[in-house]
Amino acid sequence: MSLHLLDILENSAKAGAERVSVGFDWADTQLCLTIDDDGPGLPEGIRENPTDPFRTTRTDRPVGLGLSLLRQAAEQSDGNIRIETEDQRGVHISATFNMAHIDAKPLGDLATALLTAVVAWPNLDVALAMGPRKQVVFDSRIVRDELGDVPLAHADVKSWLRRTLEDEFEPLHAWNRQLEPNTW
Repeated sequence: MSLHLLDILENSAKAGAERVSVGFDWADTQLCLTIDDDGPGLPEGIRENPTDPFRTTRTDRPVGLGLSLLRQAAEQSDGNIRIETEDQRGVHISATFNMAHIDAKPLGDLATALLTAVVAWPNLDVALAMGPRKQVVFDSRIVRDELGDVPLAHADVKSWLRRTLEDEFEPLHAWNRQLEPNTW
């Protein structure tokens, strides 16, 4: 899951989005991931089927696997993906996963994925919302404003960001651990 998140955040940054909102909500065995950006939206040729790996804006190779792999991960766990986009109105992605399904992919290191995005694309503001009320628990724009001239890539800042994001993701990881089968 963490690598899918990082890939989509990279797509948003490269497309010129200035702000991305990431949301995680979970109940019973269902996990919902939402990602909204304020970028230019998907181009016309990709809009019809954005999960087709052979429809891509990439110029370095003729395939783009990010959304295709996210769709596959969702569908393998009896979930689904919905992608909405309009010109100059960004992209909205909603993916659901049955995390108790035998083929559900692991969450991975979500804190590191988000930290990597925040540091790698300093012009991209990233907000993280957790739970059914989508309460914003982290906003890189607020952190950047508080820090002034101190970059998010500063070692002390990165350490603090990592701890903060790990703390914010802990309820999700705790819920997910309860779904894992008992092992010997």
